[in-house]
Amino acid sequence: MAITFGSTAAPSNITTYLDSLFAQSLANYKKELIDNIGASNAFLYDLIKSEMYEEADGGTYLAENLMYALAPADSYSGYDEFGTNPTDGITQAIYQWAQMACPISYSMKEVIQNEHRLENLVKSRIQQSEMGVQEGWAQAFMWGAATTGGNIYAARVSPANGSTGINPLPMLVSYEPTSGNLVVGNIDSSVSTNAFWRNQYATSAATTYSGFLYEMENMFNLCGLGTGGKVTHILLDQQSYQNWIHAYFTVYKTAAEDGSQEYPFIMKKWQGAKVIMDDKVPDAYSNQIPTEVAGISSGITFGTAYFLNQKFFRVRFHPERDWEMLKDENGKTFAKPINGDSRTGAIAWMGNTTINNRRKHGVLAKLAGRPGGYAS
Repeated sequence: MAITFGSTAAPSNITTYLDSLFAQSLANYKKELIDNIGASNAFLYDLIKSEMYEEADGGTYLAENLMYALAPADSYSGYDEFGTNPTDGITQAIYQWAQMACPISYSMKEVIQNEHRLENLVKSRIQQSEMGVQEGWAQAFMWGAATTGGNIYAARVSPANGSTGINPLPMLVSYEPTSGNLVVGNIDSSVSTNAFWRNQYATSAATTYSGFLYEMENMFNLCGLGTGGKVTHILLDQQSYQNWIHAYFTVYKTAAEDGSQEYPFIMKKWQGAKVIMDDKVPDAYSNQIPTEVAGISSGITFGTAYFLNQKFFRVRFHPERDWEMLKDENGKTFAKPINGDSRTGAIAWMGNTTINNRRKHGVLAKLAGRPGGYAS
């Protein structure tokens, strides 16, 4: 769509193509947009800023290779023959593609009113979409279908069109993975032969600060067993985070180590892991999500701690749908409705969140969910 100012017969005239302006502005802004998607969730923030935000080739599904058995190593001497039997234990987790789009619209009245500052109009529309993407991603990842009346361990289903969103964290790292959410990546964790595909989980019974810290340490160590390193992130709801701070000081008589001042989330360090307060951590035990009233999160009965190893998570995306403006068959990015004087386009994404080693993660549920919930 072209807007022409002045007469075309004049020796000099200016034509502004908002399609091109939007496309160019979004191309210049895209890296910042992608980086900011995780601005509402610390774990997503770190994934997207790391090499774990990864391109995926096209195909009918996303595949993550899993190694659940190791090739045997043995000693030998002199002319001994090496063992040549192949090792079983390599399979794939299969994940469906998920798509997300965010509309960008403007009216011709806005264009006329902003004819001398069209770049500001474009920037404001892109930033408006960015804010919607940030919150939409964070809710889909942390709350799953609970936002539409379902379970936290199921992917959100759009009430508008029935499509399925990204895999939520409570699905990938499930409370009671043998009886709650059973199938992840097309592998059933309730089957005895698939025990390798179960994350760690426990129900808290602590009534004292010391008992609370013991449970936290135990889950941290369980997730660190075997190859692959230790936990990198511990996500806690607000009350559990505050209880952990008080427990740490009460038991160790010193404050927990401060995190980086540049890190955009409330965080401490513990055994090299980031201990983060996240207002979107759900109540995994009660299958509840928090609500926010006057800036204060509430609405959950118990607290939850997610123990995560960043190395084994991915945000996979298709390179042609990495928050790109969608184009029609003529290469145009904005369309005019038949019965209106506006233009509408959309930026779109296609991919999913995946996990390739569930044993390296855990969830500790039913933490005391109130101030002073633990005795000293």
